[in-house]
Amino acid sequence: MFYGPNVLFAFIGAAGVLIIVLSLMAIPHYKLTPTDDESWRARIQRKLDQADLQITAWEYVKTSLLLGVLLGAGAYVLSGAVAGAPLGLLVGFFGYYTFLEERRDKRRREYQEALLDVVNILQEAFSASNSLGMALATVAEHAPDVVRADFVEITTQVSLGASLEETLTRVAERRRDMIFDRLVEALVANQRSGGQQLGPVLVALRESVMGLAAGRRRIATAQSRIRWEARIVCSAPFVFLIMLRQTAPDLQEPFLASFYGQIAVVLVGVMSAAAYYLMNRIGAKAVAPLESAGVSA
Repeated sequence: MFYGPNVLFAFIGAAGVLIIVLSLMAIPHYKLTPTDDESWRARIQRKLDQADLQITAWEYVKTSLLLGVLLGAGAYVLSGAVAGAPLGLLVGFFGYYTFLEERRDKRRREYQEALLDVVNILQEAFSASNSLGMALATVAEHAPDVVRADFVEITTQVSLGASLEETLTRVAERRRDMIFDRLVEALVANQRSGGQQLGPVLVALRESVMGLAAGRRRIATAQSRIRWEARIVCSAPFVFLIMLRQTAPDLQEPFLASFYGQIAVVLVGVMSAAAYYLMNRIGAKAVAPLESAGVSA
């Protein structure tokens, strides 16, 4: 009759241990990006744009709520626990946010690695024509898809009479990519100096991108097995709960019907979801491109 409080106290103790471990591992982080006062909608919209998701921030919020409601209803039906409904709602809502961050980081890595092709095309085209405008037009035609739209925008705006420097800076502010910023600075410096050779700068930039890409691939390969193990461990409590409901309902239902059972379901769900999110974000930090500090004048 006392198994309910004992299980609850065990979860509280585990949560305490988790908090202590996270406190010991906490490292202060400092942002080099300008401290602009963005609204929550502007921040969400910037992440959506970086992830190349063609939706607005409000559409994202509505989709998150819908997913949360569906997951909450499914959790209640499958588990039979009332606490599963609000837990599923939270997991569905914040799970979509996790998906957004993962997709954004993936697209930003692809974008940054595609800049290697951009640098190669620029170097060859500039050497052949000695014209920055023609070199950028060649990039807009032959660059990988993930970066082509930006260079099409740049060449289109310049052909309409816009300033190349202002156009490059505007795209850089939207992308906030460190490698792209360095490329923009090299192109702007080339224009200001009257068309000096870009070769040495582009060679150094290419080596930087190649080093970043190789390092990320090694880290991603090392993390792949760990990520799958974490997914299995974090989802195991929910799988066991559903299996017990189907195979041994008389053993499960008395506990889940109690107050302590509902609290245990919430604690297990929150701790599992938090553990997976933290694992995912800590692992992603090793391979995610940092937000840029902007283009220097």
